[in-house]
Amino acid sequence: MRKLPIALAVLGHTVVDSTQNLLPVVMPLLVDHFRLNYAQVGIAAALLNLSSSVIQPIFGWVSDRCPMRWFIPAGILVTGLFMSAIGLVPSYSMLLVLIACTGLGTAAFHPAASMAVAQASGNQRGFGMSFFSAGGNLGFAIGPVTAAWLLTRFGLHGTLFLFVPCCLMAAATFWWRSALVETERASKTEGDSARATRILWGPLNILCAYITLRSWTYSGFLVFLPLLLHEQGVSLVQAGRALFVFLFFGAIGGMLGGYLSDRIGRQQVMAVSLLAFPFLMSAAILLSGPWKFVFLALAGAALLASFSVTVVFAQDLMPGKLGLASGLTLGLGFGTGGLGVGISGFLADALGLWMSLWLLILLPGIGGLLALGLRSRRR
Repeated sequence: MRKLPIALAVLGHTVVDSTQNLLPVVMPLLVDHFRLNYAQVGIAAALLNLSSSVIQPIFGWVSDRCPMRWFIPAGILVTGLFMSAIGLVPSYSMLLVLIACTGLGTAAFHPAASMAVAQASGNQRGFGMSFFSAGGNLGFAIGPVTAAWLLTRFGLHGTLFLFVPCCLMAAATFWWRSALVETERASKTEGDSARATRILWGPLNILCAYITLRSWTYSGFLVFLPLLLHEQGVSLVQAGRALFVFLFFGAIGGMLGGYLSDRIGRQQVMAVSLLAFPFLMSAAILLSGPWKFVFLALAGAALLASFSVTVVFAQDLMPGKLGLASGLTLGLGFGTGGLGVGISGFLADALGLWMSLWLLILLPGIGGLLALGLRSRRR
């Protein structure tokens, strides 16, 4: 395993996803400021997921054919520029414009960075990719806590401070770009030798459905759990801490899942983790006190245990097309899951926020059942 390109990609992933995850924490303030309903909140969240995800296969397809290492620093910089400006938006329509522009930055970053990690990991691709996913999940966990502190101290204008770490990380990836050049050359050599291998489209379609259901639940809880706590009178800081527990232990679960997938099998990790999630999350919602946070941690670990595993699973199904495989799993699956968040917003208006969250809890169980029938090229 080559450590420098992995470290650059992991740290970049942390910065990008922590900046992107500003939205769930700032959204309650924007709801009060612009008097938004749940449907408008769902549309904003869905737009961020769609703009940052659906276009990722295109960036991945381009990276497979003519690798562009500048996608990594440029993606970090664009994400930080537009997301940090959200605190200055004068209207809801301008908010949607900034969200769409933010998505382009994250869409450019993820396929190129995941390709770098896959090639630098050697035969430990599941374990190496678990570090990459852990970096993103850690960023998602850090983002709400950092944003809550900035918003409490500086108000909506506090989002501007998030541009600083993005600039520093973009400069670091540009400075050490020679390490990524070596990764690109290795990617081209492997791609040329595996290009003619047949893609297993049947399992790939099932895998995309699995990722969609997991992503729908993940994105839904990121957006609507703080709103539920806000309705119950919980402070912004406490809501940020709840998300931190959910996502921090999700990052740990992602690393454990990647490690186990290299040893007991990817399909087993994918099936068991999502089948366990509905029981754990139900307990987290029904219980109170310290036990609520214990089961929030377990539910986050179960939901994200397969995060890196699905990326490697897709790369096994699409040899020689690592960028496209990464774009599909990290992008298209998350994008369609983000579209589901928009549906959840309309359901929350029609049925109530509580009922909408219970419906979200059931979705991973369906994904776990789908995973029981998956088989990859590598056992």
